[in-house]
Amino acid sequence: MPAVESKRTIREVWIFTSPKAGTGAGRGEILRLIELCRAEGMVCRRIDNLAELAERVGQADHLPDDVAVVGAGGDGTLALLAGQLPQGTALIPMPMGTENLLARYYKYSREAEDVLATIRRGEAMKIDAGRANGRLFLVMVTAGFDAEVVRAMHLTRRGHINRFSYAGPLWRAIRRYAFPVINAEMENAAPVSSAKLVGADTNGTAAKRGASSTTQSIRTSGCWMMAFNLPCYAASLPIEPEANGNDGQLDLINLTYGSVIAGLRYLMALPGGRHLKRSDVFRFQATKISWSSLSRVPYQIDGDYAGRLPVQIEVLPDHVTLLRPAS
Repeated sequence: MPAVESKRTIREVWIFTSPKAGTGAGRGEILRLIELCRAEGMVCRRIDNLAELAERVGQADHLPDDVAVVGAGGDGTLALLAGQLPQGTALIPMPMGTENLLARYYKYSREAEDVLATIRRGEAMKIDAGRANGRLFLVMVTAGFDAEVVRAMHLTRRGHINRFSYAGPLWRAIRRYAFPVINAEMENAAPVSSAKLVGADTNGTAAKRGASSTTQSIRTSGCWMMAFNLPCYAASLPIEPEANGNDGQLDLINLTYGSVIAGLRYLMALPGGRHLKRSDVFRFQATKISWSSLSRVPYQIDGDYAGRLPVQIEVLPDHVTLLRPAS
């Protein structure tokens, strides 16, 4: 279960917005939330860029417990915001992005009235985060074909997007991506058995796992590498359904074979978790992971292009404080 603190009394709200997040729909809810907060007697500030946020935070290593920060954007916005705020700051997702994986998992709403209810009555809970080459993530980091799609979107994006915006980058990756091998090294790692599939619930209850009790350094290689903090992926694809954001571990899945045909086979095996029983799929839990390749392989963090391999990844237990949805 997430570590839950006593309910905080919030008197000041910062609303951090991402102008390009998602389709742009629902932006009126931000203005509505500002009105509602001020009507409740709270100080409410809208922050539209990182420079303004950094100026407001200053050199503080802790914000007062009566301050809450609303992240109005997608998963990338939330991760960016969490990485800029002092640890322990109360964070509330207001989903405005394309996928909104974390918000969907924990059942956050973008309706202003629901966000206000969470500000007023939500209990503080802690979840794990991850760090990849110094950059915070909350959901997952991946390298390979899907990251190439995200990279292509990053290069062509000019404003708001939706799921259909990925059609062009996806087709480009299908035609051009060569599926180079990715090498993974893990510390404090253990292989995971797929003999019993038991997922973690949204309260963070740890599932009974088939992982070895002996931790070790492990190496593996494949063409699709994914490390999950939460059991979430775009289009609700259940790639690693047992990832848990409160176990102090990252869940790595290695889909070994590299081709478009292999990718379609993995995709078709997702229903019922059949892909987890395949002999060419390997799963591990670890606290530290490094990925490298002899080729130029992209990686993405929470849906945002982050660069090329190599990348060093680590888990940060209980690093982020969320206010649990009041509803």
